[in-house]
Amino acid sequence: MAQPYYETNTWANKSPLKSVHGNERKKTVTIYASTVVADSMLRKRLSPGTFLVKIDSGLGADKYGPYLKTATDGRQTPVEGEVVFSWEAHDVTLGDRAAAGLYAQCVFDKSELTMGGYSLHGTPLTNLKSYFPSCVFDD
Repeated sequence: MAQPYYETNTWANKSPLKSVHGNERKKTVTIYASTVVADSMLRKRLSPGTFLVKIDSGLGADKYGPYLKTATDGRQTPVEGEVVFSWEAHDVTLGDRAAAGLYAQCVFDKSELTMGGYSLHGTPLTNLKSYFPSCVFDD
């Protein structure tokens, strides 16, 4: 007999911020669903704190997707002003979705960020701080 499926929401119960002081700046971005990898249940979901980069070419141009080092649509090259961290969890299984992206005046908890292979050490961390000049990245 097959076991019933129980879904947990641990993927959504993260907080990318170390502390909330009310001055955090957010902007609305559109997540391009085609850039989100489906999980084992074929759901395309993003956790809070996912590093999102603006897409500059192809069908998803001017939308955002998770950082991917091997991408060829712009997501492989973060640029200040064109990167955010997702504020909330999002399910984009059914298509593109508008989302709030944190970009300024934030104190991020590095352990709660989903970086897609982007390093949080050494030179990459220094570069990340330059993309978010008014933010702090705390352990």
